Amino acid sequence: MVTHGETDWRMNADQQDPEPHETAERRPLLIEVMGPAAVGKTSLVRRLCSKDDRIRAGLDVPRTRWFPLLAGKVATLLPVWVLRYRRDRWFTWNELKSIAFLDAWYRASQRQTFPDALATVIDHGPIYRLARLREFGPAIVRSEPFQRWWRASLEGWLNALDIVVWLDAPDAVLLRRVEDRGHWFLSADRPNEDKREFLARYRGAFTETFEMGTGNEPRVIRLRSDQSSLTEMADEVLTALGSAEAWSRSERSHE
Repeated sequence: MVTHGETDWRMNADQQDPEPHETAERRPLLIEVMGPAAVGKTSLVRRLCSKDDRIRAGLDVPRTRWFPLLAGKVATLLPVWVLRYRRDRWFTWNELKSIAFLDAWYRASQRQTFPDALATVIDHGPIYRLARLREFGPAIVRSEPFQRWWRASLEGWLNALDIVVWLDAPDAVLLRRVEDRGHWFLSADRPNEDKREFLARYRGAFTETFEMGTGNEPRVIRLRSDQSSLTEMADEVLTALGSAEAWSRSERSHE
């Protein structure tokens, strides 16, 4: 998916990714659970892990791995912002961390060495973060340097992910849930029309992000968390995992 000419989107050139033969037989399947706020992403991840102890939650990336990547990206983009985008805001701290995590997680996903693991599952993962940066980020996300990194990052992640679980529920259900748990935007004192527009932007950003892929893409499983229980959704994902694992074994046997 990502050609040799595009690999510079991973920021530290001295930290090379492993050769394919080092991980091809051992890499766990990679799953992202995504969707709007209060849809049940974290709950589904926990249920998956509780139903199968071969499933791991998250990619462990210490600060010593992701912070240098953040510094490198700031060094690249700050001059662009100063010259062309100073009238608009700079990235928030959470946005900067998302940029760094996208690179650091990718490296970690390619280096996974857990022979007994079936899958690693992530919520608030790469597609979610790429979509959010593009839709809600500052004006500098439209700059050529950022777009070049963003497109290459998207292609890399679409190639790396095996399954994306896309959760959703009607706006009324989501808004009722956030009243109980809180959300920086949806639980604030603002008109429901604004909240529904916010949710629509999220859904549109997810759709557009997938549509911008140009090569191999993961299997996408769309589930309604208002129509299925956590156990039912987890069972459907586990069934898909079993099929993906069998396909992966078959592919390796023919290499």
